[in-house]
Amino acid sequence: MIESQRDLFVRELRELYQIERELEDLQSELAEAATDEDLEEYYMAHSETTSEQIGRLETLFDAVQEEPGALESSSLAGLREDREEIVRDVEDPHLGDLVETELGRGIERLEITKLETLLTLADRMDLPDEVVAPLEQTKAEAENGLENVRTLTA
Repeated sequence: MIESQRDLFVRELRELYQIERELEDLQSELAEAATDEDLEEYYMAHSETTSEQIGRLETLFDAVQEEPGALESSSLAGLREDREEIVRDVEDPHLGDLVETELGRGIERLEITKLETLLTLADRMDLPDEVVAPLEQTKAEAENGLENVRTLTA
């Protein structure tokens, strides 16, 4: 039950944490599926960033005195289901690359939205910089990731 801003903050943090953990596994799958070398490199490089982001999020649980936990993201599940359905029907591998970049954009936007909510809550709760700075860094990385994946489809 969400009864306070803190409860919502912890819930959103847990959902973002699960998104990042799932993304860590998904990125190697996306890299293997890519026929475009730049797209493959993007997913491989982004995998390292995702691992760093997971570590950063784990420290935030300590900062807010909560145990790390994960909460399933129905939004991410929907993005993955859409991708899997389209990929099954795609016959041209190059079209598959476009589907993979669409998923990448969707995930980055989902991350950015979650991070914006967390930053808004952190501001309202007047949380210390040890919480805000990692969220801001992760948001900047997600925005950079979105811009990078956009260039792959240009």
